[in-house]
Amino acid sequence: MEKLNIILYPFQVPFLASSQIYWVYILSAIFIATLIYVFGRGNQERDKNLLQYLLPKEVYLHRSSITQYKYFFPICLFEIIFLVPTTIYLANIAEITDKTLTEITGITAPFAITIPQLWQNILFTFFIGLLADFANFLYHYLSHKIPVLWEFHKVHHSAEVITPLTVYRTHPVELFFGTITIVSVAVFGTGIGMYLFGTEMKQLLIYGVSFERFIFYLAGYNLRHSHIWLAYPQWISHVLISPAQHQIHHSVEPKHYDKNFGYILGFWDWMFGSLYVPTSYEKLNFGLADGESNLFNSVPNIFLQPFRAIWQRISQISV
Repeated sequence: MEKLNIILYPFQVPFLASSQIYWVYILSAIFIATLIYVFGRGNQERDKNLLQYLLPKEVYLHRSSITQYKYFFPICLFEIIFLVPTTIYLANIAEITDKTLTEITGITAPFAITIPQLWQNILFTFFIGLLADFANFLYHYLSHKIPVLWEFHKVHHSAEVITPLTVYRTHPVELFFGTITIVSVAVFGTGIGMYLFGTEMKQLLIYGVSFERFIFYLAGYNLRHSHIWLAYPQWISHVLISPAQHQIHHSVEPKHYDKNFGYILGFWDWMFGSLYVPTSYEKLNFGLADGESNLFNSVPNIFLQPFRAIWQRISQISV
């Protein structure tokens, strides 16, 4: 039965709230995209009906998309076999952190809250979310700056068109180490909270997902990997990363390189000088420059190309 559950996992992903492509999040993105079609397109794509606007053949039948559909199944199997057990194990970091701080200081829960009020749990949830979002930003930033990490991150940027499934276009090495980094930081923060305020302080969850992330996914998250342009007002774009800003991050235009690394919050990019806020609609092309996306044109190549590139780098150094 366990092996059967592993095999069926890719088909279960759209029904898991922890997945970015949970059907509720997809449905909310479709709803927002429909509103954009009716009210916000300007002079763009007026010749298309709603179905053509939402599901253009040139995007969803593109060779890059076809490759992604094939890649979805093996990367999901990697996730359930290796990543899920690892993240469950990492939850122990919270208790270890709590016990270690108690042993070092000799103090147990100095600001203990026996029965936390709702606002206190909300603040605690935002604190953990803030730590996780910064860890996400930092790992993403480093994956562009450190050559070895960039070779693995290229898998994600090799998509020549982007769809909600592009979030699963991630090399197993990056997925593993990126997730470990982000989860470890979040769980470490949870341990600090347990030490300071006691074990009764809890994150607020909706279907097992922290409430601020659930809202983020519900508020059109899946449009960030899509052809549909949704930009926020300038001032909001300095605080929150809009779908349009993430699309810009995928752009092959040189002025867009190494911009908008943020996941939820935009002020990390603002602080580090990598924020790019569009002033109007920009027509974008996606993928890697100089035709390098062709090196990732099949499932085997997605897995193997980063190792080939790293070996080539090592060979050039040794020569």
